[in-house]
Amino acid sequence: MNTDTRKMILVTVLCGLGYMMYSVDRMTVSSAVELIAHDFNLDKGQTGILLSSFFFGFILFLFISGIIADKLSGKPVLILGLLMFSFATLLTGAAGSVTSLIFYRVLTGIGEGVFWPAASLEVANVTSERQRTTVMSLYWMGYPIGGFLGTWMGAMLGPIFGWRVVFFVAGGLGIVVAILYAVLVKNDRKPADLLAKQQVAKVPVRMLFSHLPIILMAVYYFALLAGWWIVLLWAPSYLMHVKNLSIGVAGTIASLLGLTGALGGFLLGRYCDKGDFARRRKILMGITIASGILMSAMVLNLSTPLVIVLVMLLGFLGYPITPLVLSFTAELVPPSLRGSAIGFVMNAGMAAGGISPIVAGYFAQSYTLQPVWLVAGIVIIFSSLILLGVKKLPITAANSTEIAPADAGYLMKH
Repeated sequence: MNTDTRKMILVTVLCGLGYMMYSVDRMTVSSAVELIAHDFNLDKGQTGILLSSFFFGFILFLFISGIIADKLSGKPVLILGLLMFSFATLLTGAAGSVTSLIFYRVLTGIGEGVFWPAASLEVANVTSERQRTTVMSLYWMGYPIGGFLGTWMGAMLGPIFGWRVVFFVAGGLGIVVAILYAVLVKNDRKPADLLAKQQVAKVPVRMLFSHLPIILMAVYYFALLAGWWIVLLWAPSYLMHVKNLSIGVAGTIASLLGLTGALGGFLLGRYCDKGDFARRRKILMGITIASGILMSAMVLNLSTPLVIVLVMLLGFLGYPITPLVLSFTAELVPPSLRGSAIGFVMNAGMAAGGISPIVAGYFAQSYTLQPVWLVAGIVIIFSSLILLGVKKLPITAANSTEIAPADAGYLMKH
């Protein structure tokens, strides 16, 4: 095994573990939200605000973090974000009031907004285009596995030991991963003359805002996640109140989203890397449509075994969408803009997370979650149509004096 392969494995594993910890944190809130709401006397509308508060900090730093990671290095930005959200996760478990709880959730979102683009950039930079979707899916598997653990622990351990314990565990483990990354992963050293050339000759970040494929990816991801966040954050409550299941059973079923999602991410990633860009786009469109249909079917009066099957299929097909989006985005821009592009697209998607859970909460308070759930599924289906316009186009650099060597190679290929 050569040095590059060893580094790719190390970066992928550690970034995946970091991703897992932030997923545990996020999904614990979802599965234990009934317990938290009971402790702080929250109604449905206030619960929706709590579920969305994380995103208020998250969306502020995704794009900024990507730009900083491009200009400096992914490693220090990744470690900073990982430490920030880990300490904020610990504080979430110690919150003594609604105000402090929401404040810590915002801080957690800031840390995770700093971490995610930097971690995705680190993984993208140690992979080639032919293996990127597979490796990105392996890194991303930390998210659905963390989602499974967080959802299950919040629903099963929360009623026994209290919801705070899971946050203490997730925060402590996140700090350990940050220390391991700082010690074990070494930054590649570049010749001084190459660094100087790249510093003055990069494609300007502002060109992202006129690059149609990236704009469309951002719009697609926003529309997709406007519906998908309702699945991720309201699924346990939906299963409890609409399907009349206990918190333990509802949390266990919802946790299956992450378990089957990890498997789907790996298998679909491998399948995508065996074809060209057009094939990968068709796969992304197909699983987007299928996810919307499966989500819409959840409003039907189904038996519990059929609900379990639908949830497992929804996780298998829906969860892998994000690593495909990450891989697509990295492929649509030159290397010097990868972090910025990933942050920009992720920012658009996460902005939906700051809106849709609140809307779902207030509609659920006045009506029920069923019509909200159905509308969200339809929005997911129609979001796939946006991908028809996503094509690999070169970024023109008419306003820059020179293209960096790495970017010149990109433009010659595409």
